[in-house]
Amino acid sequence: MRYLKKVNDSQIVADNLSYANVSDRIDIRNQLINEQQGFCAYSERFIKQTDSVDIEHFDPRKKNTPGDYYYNWYATLHWLNSHKPYKIDPFLPVLIPHSLDLTTRIKFENGLFETINRPDVEAQNLIDFLGVNKYELYTDRVKHLNRINALKVLCGDDEELFIKKMIEDQDNLSFATAIEYKFNLDVDNLIALSRSL
Repeated sequence: MRYLKKVNDSQIVADNLSYANVSDRIDIRNQLINEQQGFCAYSERFIKQTDSVDIEHFDPRKKNTPGDYYYNWYATLHWLNSHKPYKIDPFLPVLIPHSLDLTTRIKFENGLFETINRPDVEAQNLIDFLGVNKYELYTDRVKHLNRINALKVLCGDDEELFIKKMIEDQDNLSFATAIEYKFNLDVDNLIALSRSL
């Protein structure tokens, strides 16, 4: 759940962009994608140019209110956004996505996001509300990991070749948390390498 964090020096805040101002929405969406390093905040899948991307309002109760601002917005793939529950109430209390202690409360293991301590109702509610373990998303994640594993097998013991192939197409870095867990790679470092090419 690495793309849920927010940056203190966001251009969205600096430019005082507002979702209520329709003309700001393209800039908001593009800036969110940029801050999320090109990945969907919820699925962690790389956003391709042909993907439909939404400005997702984490807490739907805030949409079109003064409380709807930068910390409630994420760039997400339309499919995932359209399959997220419309009402947050059944998932309250919920861990705030950009919470600083997110990584100490939620882990990725055996293909699923899970709470570190049970019962952590807020963390479990966040997992359930975002749908990060939905069957379709889980299946896509597993297929992607299998493709990356096949690439690793083709590269054999040549770790440098494997890294080169990984960064040739940023889509290879999709499902970043799963990639780090399965292959012990630093995705942030790989993204930096891919951008330096």
